[in-house]
Amino acid sequence: MTLSEMQNNSPIPPRTADTPTKVYKGGCHCGKFEFECRHPVLEDGFEVLSCNCSICTQRGYLLIYIFNPATDFKFTKGSEAELTQYQFNIKVVTHMFCPVCGSGILAKADARLHNILTVNARAIPELDVQKLTLKAINGRAL
Repeated sequence: MTLSEMQNNSPIPPRTADTPTKVYKGGCHCGKFEFECRHPVLEDGFEVLSCNCSICTQRGYLLIYIFNPATDFKFTKGSEAELTQYQFNIKVVTHMFCPVCGSGILAKADARLHNILTVNARAIPELDVQKLTLKAINGRAL
C-alpha cells in the first residue's frame, strides 16, 4: 500500500458515539513515563494495528489508534517533550520512546497521515497481547 493509498484507505477501525470505552494505564519499563488513554474496549475485539515496517517489526509494536488525542490521551508522569524522537525513511511518523529504558510509547503521524496518534499496546501492562485482535497494515510501503 502506498502513502496515497494509506491516506485514502485508513487502517483505523471505525468508532461510533455508543462504542463502549475504557481507560487504560500504561508507561515505560523504568517508570519515568506514565499515561492514560481512553479507547474502545480492546478485549472485546476492537482491532489493534500490527504494522510491518522495519521499526514496528524489530521492536514488536502493536499500535492503538487514539481517536481524539486532546481528550483521550494524557501523560500522568513525564511529558511528550521529554521523550526521545526517531524518524526514518520519508519521515511520515515520529516514533517516541523513553530516553532511559528505551520503551516505545507513542508514534505520531504528520498531516500526510491525518496527524494520527498511536500508543504501543505493549506499554499497557494489563493487556494480554495474545488475546488482542490484530489488523495488519503495510507500513513497509511508506
